[in-house]
This record gives sequence, structure tokens and C-alpha cells, in this order.
Amino acid sequence: MNKNHLEILKKLAESRNYGRGPAHALQVSKLSLKIYDELVRLKMLADNPEDRVILEAAAVLHDIGHPQEPHHEAGFDFLSTEIPKLTAQDPISNAALSTLLVSVLWHNERTYLKRGSIEIPDRTHAEQIAAVIRVADGLDLISQPPITDISLSLQNRQLQIEVISKHPVDLQIKEAASKSDLMKSIFALRNIIFVPSTKPAPL
Repeated sequence: MNKNHLEILKKLAESRNYGRGPAHALQVSKLSLKIYDELVRLKMLADNPEDRVILEAAAVLHDIGHPQEPHHEAGFDFLSTEIPKLTAQDPISNAALSTLLVSVLWHNERTYLKRGSIEIPDRTHAEQIAAVIRVADGLDLISQPPITDISLSLQNRQLQIEVISKHPVDLQIKEAASKSDLMKSIFALRNIIFVPSTKPAPL
């Protein structure tokens, strides 16, 4: 999956108003990429340019199933049909496509059942990407001001996620914590804790 694919999928997301509007989708994209970069810095993930593309695409598309419910299933079904059509001249690999699709499917609930005819060649890889999307989605609530930044640290297999904002973030932390189960299991962490902070965002 490459940047040309990403541009095609961004246009698709935009054409459907990102499901729930651009603000949430773009904030989840920003947070997802920051979490990914922090996990790379902590050597919990290998730095892979294609993974960043898959992650960004999944983030902007994750709510595209709205207003249908359950929207994660509607989004998966729509994208599993639409993406191959849009990329027919330059097909996305089965592995990359399945990772993108299951990240959309799993962002809302931790669903491990196969859906449709989509196979998951590398479940570990798919779960790593989906885990990032789940936490990033939890950290942005449409009803609350967007957080400024996040910073990750790791000690004794405990991951700390510092949530930086000028505003209270209790609701975002509660939601993100409820969606951190996949990240905890796939990275074999002892615990994940979320800490609010008002310090200036790191450069």
C-alpha cells in the first residue's frame, strides 16, 4: 500500500464526509500516527512506512459506515467492496487491505471473528495496527475539546500514555482505557495507564 492509495482513500472518506465529519477523523489520524511514532521510538514496533500509510487510511475511514449501525460492520462491508474497485489499476496487497479493513471493523469493539471473505494473513500485525486505532479513537470524543498531544513511556512492561490538554480529559481517558485491551494483549504489557497533563506539548 502506497501514498497514491492513501490519497484515493482520503478522497473516498471526504466524499462521504468521513462518516461523522472531518474533525474527528482527522484528529484520530493525528493521534494514531503519534502513538505509532511513539511505539517505534520505544522499540515496541518496527518503523515501517507502509504501516504508517495503512494506519492513516484506517484512521480517516474508521467511521465511514455512519449513519448505519453497527457502523464498524457497515464500514467494513462498504470498504471491502469499494476499495478494490478504486484501486483496480494498482491493487493493494491482500495483507495490507485486510489489515486496513479489520482495523475499521475492530475500532469499535474487539471483534475477532472473520467477516465476509476477507482473510487475515498476519493477525499479529493486524492487531497491532487496530490497537493503535482503538486507543486513538477513544482519545477523541466529539463532545469534548480535542487533546493537544500525547506522549508515551515504558517501564517494566507498563505503558504510560500522557494525555496533554488545556481542558479536562477524564472522559477521553475513561474511553481510551476501555479500548486499550487489544494494545495491552498484543504488546504483552503488564498494564496501560493514562495520565492527564497540562504541560506544553513536546516538540
